[in-house]
Order: sequence, then C-alpha cells, then structure tokens
Amino acid sequence: MGLFAQEEQGTPDTASGGFLKRFRAPRSSFVELGIAAEPKFVSAEPVAGKRKRRDRPSEMAAAQASPVSTRAVNPQVTFLGRALSGGDIEDVESTEIGDDWHSATQAAPEQCEAPADVTDEDVAFRPFVPPSFERPSYASMAASMVARERGEPVNSLGATAEAVRAAADVQNSPQPESLVVTAPSETHERASSAASDAMLDVRAASAARVDPLQFEKQPEVEPHRPVGSGEKNAMPPPTTAAQEQPADDDEQLEGGGLSSGRPELVSPDSLLDFKRILTVADDDAALRIPAAARKEFVAVELQPGVAITVATARFSEKAQYATFIKDLGANDILVREEMIASDAVIAAIYSGKAAASANSTVREASRAIGNFRDIVEAAHAYGASDIHFEPREFHNEVEVRFRVNGDMYTFSRMPKAIVRRALFAAYSDLVQRNTNSGNSFQPTAPQSAMIPLVVKTDTVNLRWQSSPLVGGYDVTLRLLDGNFKNYSVLLPKDMGLEKSQLELIETLNYVSGGITALTGETGSGKTTTLRALSYMLPDRELKKQFAVNEPSEYPMPWLSDYSIIRRPDETDDEANRKYAEVIRTLMRQDPDDLTIGEVRDRVVMGLVAELALTGHPVRFSLHAGDIIAAVMRMAGGRLQLPIDELASEGFINAVGNQKLIPTLCEHCKLPAEDVMPKADLELLRTKFGLDTSAMACRNYDGCEHCRLKGLFTRNGKVAGGTKRPSLAAELYRPTPEFLERVAERDWAGARAVWRGERRTGFDNANMTGKTLYEHALFKASRGLIDPQFINRSMQSFAQYRVMPGVDGLMV
Repeated sequence: MGLFAQEEQGTPDTASGGFLKRFRAPRSSFVELGIAAEPKFVSAEPVAGKRKRRDRPSEMAAAQASPVSTRAVNPQVTFLGRALSGGDIEDVESTEIGDDWHSATQAAPEQCEAPADVTDEDVAFRPFVPPSFERPSYASMAASMVARERGEPVNSLGATAEAVRAAADVQNSPQPESLVVTAPSETHERASSAASDAMLDVRAASAARVDPLQFEKQPEVEPHRPVGSGEKNAMPPPTTAAQEQPADDDEQLEGGGLSSGRPELVSPDSLLDFKRILTVADDDAALRIPAAARKEFVAVELQPGVAITVATARFSEKAQYATFIKDLGANDILVREEMIASDAVIAAIYSGKAAASANSTVREASRAIGNFRDIVEAAHAYGASDIHFEPREFHNEVEVRFRVNGDMYTFSRMPKAIVRRALFAAYSDLVQRNTNSGNSFQPTAPQSAMIPLVVKTDTVNLRWQSSPLVGGYDVTLRLLDGNFKNYSVLLPKDMGLEKSQLELIETLNYVSGGITALTGETGSGKTTTLRALSYMLPDRELKKQFAVNEPSEYPMPWLSDYSIIRRPDETDDEANRKYAEVIRTLMRQDPDDLTIGEVRDRVVMGLVAELALTGHPVRFSLHAGDIIAAVMRMAGGRLQLPIDELASEGFINAVGNQKLIPTLCEHCKLPAEDVMPKADLELLRTKFGLDTSAMACRNYDGCEHCRLKGLFTRNGKVAGGTKRPSLAAELYRPTPEFLERVAERDWAGARAVWRGERRTGFDNANMTGKTLYEHALFKASRGLIDPQFINRSMQSFAQYRVMPGVDGLMV
C-alpha cells in the first residue's frame, strides 16, 4: 500500500483533502504527462477559444484596487514547496493544512501602504504566452555535463544559463490586464519579486514533468476561465480527492512494486537464471501451494537453499503471502529477495522458465559444494564409515559426527546456513538421478539417494538417507567403495573369520539351488559379506549373476545389478511390489544365481523360494537376532514360507549372524586385570574357562598410533584406543536332525542340536556350534577386542547362557 494511505495503516485522517493525500504511491510506468503535471500558467485564451475583453471601467477599477499576489496558490499543484508558498509556514511537520488552504479567503493578499511612485499607467494589455519546456533527454543531459565542465551554470534539468535567462525574461514581462488586477496599495517590492517566485514555480513544475516517481499518467484537467474581479489570478477549481486518488487501492497496488516497497519484475526474461521452481504442482515441490495461489505467487531457487519470490502486488498484501515466506524458511530455504510482478509475468515464469531451467546445465554452487567435499574428504581420511548431520531447531549450530571404528565422534559444529546450503547443493548437483527418491532435498520427508564422489585418488559412493525428526532432521551418509574400474573386494579371510568358518563358506561355492541367509544389525557388514560370496564363485565367468538392491551400494561389475529407488511417500507394500516385479523380470532372463539386499515380505520370500527350488542359488539378508530367529522369521511372521519347503533338505545352504567389533590398538591397550572389576574377571575364568592374563582393555586416551586428532567425544575427549573393526560371526549349515526340529517347529530343540555340535572350549579357534557371542569371547581371550565391549554392548557375562558341548566340560 502507499506510504500515506491512512485507511490501511489505521492512522486518523487529520488533513482530509490536504497536500498529504496528494503524495500517493508511485505509478507503474513512465507515460506522457497530462496538463495536471504541466507548469501552471493562466492562459489568456478562454475555454471556448474566444477572447473575453476585460476593458470595462468597472473591471479596470477593480483591477487597480486589487493588489498583486506573487505567491503560488494553485490548489492543483501537489508539491510541498507550492503548498508552503501559500502561507508563511516555517515548520512543515508541525503545520496542518486543511482542505480550505487554497480558498479565496485564505488567499487574500496582504494590504500595505503603496509607495509614492506608483502610477496607474504601468501595464499595457499584452497577451501572455507561456514558455514551453521539453522533457530532458540523454543528449541534453550530456550537453549539460559539458557545460558544467566549462564552468557554465546549469539548472537541475540540464538547461544552461541562457535558457534560464530566456525563461526569466518571459516571466518578467508585464502581465495582461485581463488576468492581473493591480491595486495602488501593492508595493513595488512585491511586484518585483513576482518574477523570481514565478521562476521558482516554473522550475518546480518543469521538474514535475520528469519526476521519476510519476509512473502513471495524471488525469488531464480542462483549463478554466478566469473567475472574475475581486479574486487573485484565475485558477482552476480545486481538484477533489476522487480526481487525485485511484478509485480502488488494489488498482494502485497492481501498478507497480514500489507501492509495497518491493522491486518490480517487468519481464520473465529479466529474472536471474535459476535452478528450479520451488512451487511447482508435483510431489517434488519444496513448497506446495494451491493452484489459485500459483497464479499470483512463484518461488524460484537461485542456488541450493537460496530463493527469490515473485508475487502480484495484491497478493503480497495478504496474510497467505507471509505464510508462504515463513514456510520456505521452515524448509531451510533462504528468501534473498521478494519481487512484485503481474500475473502474466508469473504465468510466463511457470510456463517458459520451468522447461528452460530443467534442460539447462547450471554450474555447481562452488562454495556450498566445497564445504560438502571438505566434510567428506575429512571423513574419508579418518576412515569413517558414516557421516551424520544433525540440524536441530533448539541449537544455533549443526553437529557433524563421524562413525569411526564403530564409535561416534564429533567432527565439527558448523553454522546452520552453511550446512543447509551444502546439503541442498549436494543433493541438487551431485546425486545420481537414477538413484534418488526426489529431485530436490526435502528435510520434511525421508529420502534416499547415491552420490558418487572422487576423493583424492579414490572413488567413493555415498549412500544418502535423510529423515525428519522432532525439532529438526538427520542426514546420514554411508561411505562405500565406488570404483567400478579398479574395484576391491574385501574377502571373508580378511574380515576376521576363523578357519572353520571359512571352510563352511567354501562349501557354498558348490551348491545347486537353495538359500543363504545372513542376519545382523544395521552396519554389521551384511552387504559386504554377500558381495564377497558372489565374487568368490570359482566359475563366475561362466555364469549369469544378478543382484537386486535398494539402492545399489557397492560396485559389482561382474554381475547385472538392479537398483531400486524408493520415493519419499512410498509405503512398504509399494516398495516390496517393486522388488517382486524386478525378481519376476530377472527370472525370465536365464539367471544362474541371485543376490538380494533384503527380503522383507512374503511375496518376495515366495519368489526367492521358487528360484531356490528350481536350481538357482539365492543369497539375501534378514534382520534377526541369531540363526534360530532367522529360521523362525522365515517360517512365520510376515515372510510366511511354508514349513515343508523350509525344512526340505538342500533348501537352506547356510544361515549366519554377524557383528563388527572394534579392535584394540596394539601400542596402548591396557591389561584387563588392571582395569576390569574382579567379579567380571572371575566370571570369565570360571564360567567360560578363559585365561584373563592375555586379555586387554581399551585405553580411551589413545596414543600417537591410534589417536584421531580433530575428533572428539561429546565430553571433550580426543578419539583414540581402537583400530579397524573385526567381524565376529556365527555360521551354521543345517543338518538333517536340525531340519527335523524345524519341521516340527521345535525351536528349542533346533537350538540344542546346533549348539550341541560344539567340540572345543571358548578359547579354541574352532567355531563349530559356537555363537557370535562365543566368537567374540575367543577374540577377547587373544587380546584383540575389549571384553568390556562384550559385557556392555552385547550381553553381560552373568546373563549369558552357556550350553554344554559333547565334551560335557561346560555345565
């Protein structure tokens, strides 16, 4: 709204009809000005074009009896100087001017004694010709600059002194008798000042013609005839408020952007190049608004996390507009500028620029991408497996944490704006388009994607997973190997498995059909193990191998890999349906074996069983606590595999459960007998039959060999004391006796069969019949891992149930 629109601001209108009402909002464009903006000179020509003679004696006498007023009292002129010239006003702010400031009574000339040398034959009748003034151009402005360099005086319009003097000569010419009535009492001093006052009026009125704030053409006012004797110079009737103000405030706002204090966008081509439109009508919109609002509002993203809004002047005054701006900020989008445009310009932005921006290649936001790369490179240098961004509304900074050797450490606390722009830029510019679950980062929705990134000499695949939380959101990046040309595969013998376990894995290379199920918690290395199993096939060059992942994480160029993308609003049933469709497709592509990232419902499990029973080995992962829990889940729950198929011989090749445990630094680890409580040491000796003299515990202070400078715990300690994680696992190939218990759903009997196969103590490397817990105890007995980690993070020594082996030593 206009600056002085009291109706909208709730300010009482104390000067109705005064000059304040004439300071309306700027107009929309430069147009030819009408008579209302011209310098006000009273014409000697009547309205009808006929000259009206005023030489009657009565009129001449009245003219002689009336003084000459040199003050500008034209009520149509809206300039402050004109208003002040109507009276002796010294303080503008403390002066109130009413509607009748231009009336005849207020404009009565001052009476003073006439000088002795006044004569009645001073003025002879001569028509007055008003001077013409032209709008300044670039040429005239250039000429005025040259004149200034030469030292010639130049007025504000660029006219030289000669032009000013010529105008002054016209002003100093005698006034026509028909228009000016003199009085014997008028002083020569006031008459002589008329020319100077008129010259000031000429300059002010001429400046009004080129005032850059006059955007809209003023209504032309028909010149009026003189009003007769007894009054001052003939003036047109005062302009009413209806003539000066627009009929509707909305029409005034529709004119331009300056009325609301915002710049105006006159054409969609004038808009800066942007990456995308944030208010499009699809699921990928950063701000979803109604269709009616899209006609009057659009938000475009200049760079990740930075936007410009364009709205109509009418819509910008509504409460809904402020809500949209607030919603953009809530979505971590900074509005850099708010602009005003017509609805046609906004429609052109939606229709024309949307397609152009989608097809154009926009340069990466270098600073934001640089910040993102710096964090990833630091995580890679520390050997981190995950990067966690944790923005919270109740904190001014974002905590960036790395998972190194299984533990979480704080890397940095960064300003929210830097992290926000880095995440927006990374998702917009770096994500692989066939792996993402949305074209733009949306903190309010779960999203997954893959980002291939070259870090120094390595190619890293970043698995992006973001999700909204209470009071903020989390973004987790899993660092994976992404080198398809020079890929490396971590084999089971390098993971920390024992000889007996490696022998069992070797038998899986010579099977026809059947399933291999791996279980474990998140981050336990299941995908790495499945990838190694498919790579270890001795005759893989002669086979057609497939893999299905959500999404694909590791490079597996020796097989055909399906990557399933999950949308943010997709349900589990819809995602599982995708799995089923892909598996049905590859079943008709002549597969030899199949690796599946995860089996989650009975439809996929049924297809896996069909492949396994028709002679195609299938490897997949499950979420379960141990081997028995994995078999139970396949037989019941959501997977609902028929028990006859599950218990048939040759259907289950192997079942495994695994966990990654950080190993101790060889240079600074501490003897367990000096650190651990005596009760725990006694349980290890008596319950598990272990020698505690060789056990060691973690030194949290670390040393120069293991300390990770720059990473801290939340209590301020420097990370240290551990090295690369080692794999503790339980692997079992079912026997006929075990399958008999499964067919009867005798899960306790099946557990007794499996664990009853143990032949050695817990300090022996033979893992036959031993659990993951017992494998970890063996590693602790060798001083490789901290026994306190087993007691605190897995299960306490006192609660763990030991089952006797065939030797009967452990009871």
